[in-house]
Amino acid sequence: MLFARTTAHGFAVLAFTLIAPAFPNLTAQELDPVNIAERLRAGLYEADITGDGEALARMETLARRAVTAFPDDALISHYLGYALYRLAGPAMETDADGALAILAEAQSFLERSIEIEPIPESHALLSSVLGMRIVSEADAMTLGMQSGVEMGRARALGPQNPRVRLLEGIAAFHTPEMWGGGHRAALGHFQAAIELFAEDQPEAPLPAWGHAEAHAWLGQSYSALGKVNEARAAYERALEVAPAYAWVRDFLMPGLGR
Repeated sequence: MLFARTTAHGFAVLAFTLIAPAFPNLTAQELDPVNIAERLRAGLYEADITGDGEALARMETLARRAVTAFPDDALISHYLGYALYRLAGPAMETDADGALAILAEAQSFLERSIEIEPIPESHALLSSVLGMRIVSEADAMTLGMQSGVEMGRARALGPQNPRVRLLEGIAAFHTPEMWGGGHRAALGHFQAAIELFAEDQPEAPLPAWGHAEAHAWLGQSYSALGKVNEARAAYERALEVAPAYAWVRDFLMPGLGR
């Protein structure tokens, strides 16, 4: 019993040492996995909406420290995988090899999260990460099949989960029609996701991102199909949901119709 109490005390001290600098207003008792997961959820959402790469990197650093302090907490591993997924997207444009390394790491943390306690978003994100790692025909045979399996598991766990449907749509957007994807297929997924978001009320600290993003991707699908007015309406709706959404405000909306 003494060893158990000593070990528990040791983990508490480790958690406070690693994480407290990021939360100077919290006591040691408040630095528990639930509070940390909620801070990660909120911080990652804000960084994504505002397009703040430095804030996203800070959240990734915090998530790494939290995983060290709480290695058996599924949501903290999930949020580290999610942070890496978000970091990999922009990196693909400038450093493909670096992005693939980030994606491989994201895969490992999402798999760890699923091993501890699976949630639909972890399977769906893992499916997306596997899909993003496909860079050759050989990859398509192996990673593509694994990606499909993970998305199937996500749908089974969360048939009404809007983030699962959103990620399905993003995958379809980047998949040729001959392989079951395309912009029209993606459009249906995004429309379904938006309907599901109307009823989406996840309890903290479960994932809650994606509502504005679904409208943004809906707009991109309309734009790709030549429907400029519908795309503009979708972007405007995204900004109604998240007025500070930098991706839509500064990039998608100004580029509409070009």
